[in-house]
Amino acid sequence: MKKRLGYLLLATVLFLSLFTVVNPAESVLAAATVKAKVNASSLNVRAKASTSAKKLGTLKKGNTVTISQEKSGWSKIPYGKTYGWVSSKYLTKVKTAKAAAASVTKNGYVTATSLNLRSSASTSSKTLATLKKGLLVNIKSTSGTWYKVYVPSTKKTGWVSKSYITDKKPVTAVKTEAKGTVYYVTASTLNIRKSASTSAAVVTSVKKNDKVTVSKISGKWASLKTASGKSGWANTSYLTKKAPVKKDPVEEAKPAEDSTEPDSDSGVYYVTANGLNIRKDANTTAKVVTTVKKNDEVTLLEVNDDNWGKVLTTAGVIGWASMKYLTDEEPVRGVSGKVIVLDPGHGGTDPGASGKNNNEKTLTLKTAKKLQSKLEDAGATVIMTRTGDIYPSLTKRVEISEKYKADVFISIHYNASTSKTANGVDTFYYKTNVNEYELAKCIQEEVIKATGMKSRGVKEGNFQVIRSNKQASILVELGFISNPTEEKVIATDAYQTKAATGIFNGLEKYFNL
Repeated sequence: MKKRLGYLLLATVLFLSLFTVVNPAESVLAAATVKAKVNASSLNVRAKASTSAKKLGTLKKGNTVTISQEKSGWSKIPYGKTYGWVSSKYLTKVKTAKAAAASVTKNGYVTATSLNLRSSASTSSKTLATLKKGLLVNIKSTSGTWYKVYVPSTKKTGWVSKSYITDKKPVTAVKTEAKGTVYYVTASTLNIRKSASTSAAVVTSVKKNDKVTVSKISGKWASLKTASGKSGWANTSYLTKKAPVKKDPVEEAKPAEDSTEPDSDSGVYYVTANGLNIRKDANTTAKVVTTVKKNDEVTLLEVNDDNWGKVLTTAGVIGWASMKYLTDEEPVRGVSGKVIVLDPGHGGTDPGASGKNNNEKTLTLKTAKKLQSKLEDAGATVIMTRTGDIYPSLTKRVEISEKYKADVFISIHYNASTSKTANGVDTFYYKTNVNEYELAKCIQEEVIKATGMKSRGVKEGNFQVIRSNKQASILVELGFISNPTEEKVIATDAYQTKAATGIFNGLEKYFNL
């Protein structure tokens, strides 16, 4: 009888286990714990995920916690010998090096001669940089025919076409020449360098038509020995096996013009002049076929003895330009390399304006963090006047801007009015010794484009954070929290992303003026 009851009990347990439901979200989050820091001055720990639940204790600002589960704006954390719940909005997750490494799927290499790195997975999106053949990228994610990649050499993140990325590491072609293979110099003066790099020290220099003996060729560089016995490396673009044709004595008597070979290979070059004429032939009297602007890209096809380059413009026009107005160093564009100070308005004891369900200090911080991410991905250095629910004084915010010598200071706000129908976006500036009107204009225009909101225009504003600020500074009001209809829009994650995108695009536009 006992044996029969034992079997019956076991069968019942097995039967019930078939109907036991495990919450997959809970099981996953419990395995994938996340570290976070408390950003509130005092944070209540409760027995359940509710403000009405029993209070277990408090945490102080800066305390580190381990999140084991998240739901409905609450985080479950170990507390003493049990677990407690805290509001997620008062926690800042800590990014670890291990987590960052895990986001990189694999390495890839560029196969195209010149590949555009774009801001989104579309050929119509903004070009962030141009990547050269063989460049290493970290593939982070995929979308259709596009890869999202991080470029270690430029510290930029963007999108590239999958068609031009391979997982095979490029092999530098090395060609060994027969001992004593003679080449002739084609440049007026050619530098012989210590190693295969334009930044390597110059060992000696040789003149046009001089003989050199090449022992091997690696990529576009040749290891050689000069007639005087000096060994080094030279760019193969300025060497030929074809012996020079002897000129008429009268021609040889003419003084040679002072021209040297450019210090870099053929490929993508950038215009350094404000406006550069591209001519039909390689001289200043030749017909101008087109004009290119500063920082425009051109493809260098060849270089003649007079230091003129035959180039192909992005518009498909071929012509000649002086090499002294071209460089292979990619120009700093837009926000890349700039210092941007972001000031999320209000904070701490100052909630700012309040709507039915939101307060200004929370929305400004959310928007600022989205903008921070976009700017850092584009190569900017971002300084935040606050990253949590604290209140830096207005004087302190200005001091931060001046301490870091901000290229631009942006104070982010949401507006309020006694009229519940007031709506739209406005941007304020204060006249100083910098062109802040243009900055405000660029940001106002791009925010309106990105959000579709009503434009209330660019205005002069007597706000301390821009009035007392010696750096270029503006204050933007991104919508009315006092308007019930507009509050519902501006509180959404989608709107804040659009607003951040608009400010980002405005900064790019401003820095490219």
